Parts: sequence; C-alpha cells; structure tokens
Amino acid sequence: MFEFINHYSAIFIIPIVIIALTALVPIRNWQKRITIYISVIVIGLIVLFNFQPGDSSVTNESQAQEIITSGQPIFVEFFSNTCTACLASEPIVKSLEGAIKDDVHVLKVNVQDPIAHQLMRRYKAYVTPTFIVVGPDGEEVWRQSGGFLNKQAALEALDFGT
Repeated sequence: MFEFINHYSAIFIIPIVIIALTALVPIRNWQKRITIYISVIVIGLIVLFNFQPGDSSVTNESQAQEIITSGQPIFVEFFSNTCTACLASEPIVKSLEGAIKDDVHVLKVNVQDPIAHQLMRRYKAYVTPTFIVVGPDGEEVWRQSGGFLNKQAALEALDFGT
C-alpha cells in the first residue's frame, strides 16, 4: 500500500526538516544554525547517493537482443541514478519483480550506460523512468513514462493481474 514511502523519501524530508528546525529550534546564533542545516543536508545526500537503483541488467547489445528475442514477455525499465522518480519507484519495481518471478524477463536499462542509447531509440524511451511491457511476440503491450510505477497496471499487462 505505501510502497512509495522509502529511504528515497529523503529528497522530500530534508527540506521539511530544515523548515522545522527553523521554526521549532530557537537557535539565535546564525553560525550554529548554518552548521545544523549543513549537517542535515550532508546526511541526506549521503543517504540519497548510497541507495541508488544501480546499473543495467545487461552489459552489451547481444545480451539485450537475447532477452528481447527469447519469446517470453519482457518488463523493461529505463531509469537513471539521478532521477528522483526512478529512485522512489525502485521498491515498487522490486516488488513487481518478486510477483512475476521467472515467468517474465526483466530488462533494466540505466540511461547513462553506453548500451542504453540503442535501446532508448528502439523503444522511444526519452523520459525517465519509462516502464514498458513487451509481449512474447516482441510488440509493446503497455507503457508508462514518468512518475511512480503503476504496479497493478503492469501486472495486468503481463497477465498477472487479479
């Protein structure tokens, strides 16, 4: 139900903490206040950059082609390690991967990897995150670009919906 609340929420929580500190903590000395603000920002950035979606699931075009021509449905995710929505969608994607198990190939493509450019052109995925379901025949069945992954719609497109 609350899959979108995770450690990537730090992006939204850091400014809220700073505003709360400003309003609630009666620190009159501006040097102490700046030190606290910088500490909150640094801690938040450390959290953010240590928890990233990672790298592509394939390293070259032949691996990607093998998955694409396997005859199985494919769930394709185009993401970036610097994309807020990508980071926030990662737990939902992992939950989807757990639900589909070995019945569907998952192709994760980091748009910053060299292999990504050919696949991005092939699937016309120019916004991150982009989630695509490709049927066994190689035709696109479902697509969602931008924002959090709609897990239920993806499962229905993969014929796993209830």
